[in-house]
Amino acid sequence: MSSPQPLLILTDDDLLAERWQGLGQSPVRARNLEGLDTWRAAGHRLVLVDLGNAKAGQPPLWTQPSWQRNAAGLAILATSSTPNDDEGLAALNAGASGYCHSHAPLETLLQALDVIASGELWVGRALLSRLLRLVDSRLPRSGLADWATPLTEREREVAHLAALGESNLAIAGALGITERTVKAHLKAVFEKLQVADRLQLALRVHGVR
Repeated sequence: MSSPQPLLILTDDDLLAERWQGLGQSPVRARNLEGLDTWRAAGHRLVLVDLGNAKAGQPPLWTQPSWQRNAAGLAILATSSTPNDDEGLAALNAGASGYCHSHAPLETLLQALDVIASGELWVGRALLSRLLRLVDSRLPRSGLADWATPLTEREREVAHLAALGESNLAIAGALGITERTVKAHLKAVFEKLQVADRLQLALRVHGVR
């Protein structure tokens, strides 16, 4: 697997830059956010950013003018050596297409770059669950949603919790049923809604097309 487009790596950490060179295709390096302007002007999109590039006392990178000018036109994989959900959510809200550990295996970084280059989102399970809960909190509550119509009441409960990123064990505990029963309900839900996996279920439940 290799990054499908020209890649800009943005970091002033020489050791990290050397490691990221292992991603192949001779990535172009920038040491500050002004590199985003040049990259976008050249018609390129794919960017790997070290969020630790912000100096002490400076605002986070995603709040700075160059990021805000360019984020909408770029596919940005934001990374951190100490990732946390709050930072990840803020970067995604500011236009990043993905968030992960800056020292993740190169194979993982390449996979993440391929995903965001295709227009998809790359985040960890915990952050995805948080994003889904945020979307869920903004959904209207009146009436029965279209996706829920063909399901039994218990199947709706299981589907809703699964769509929030909850594990089978957590769903079983929340509903007072066994994991085996959860699996049976999810199988029925997948068949009735014609979805292949939990991600497709989450998108269906939250009205994402």
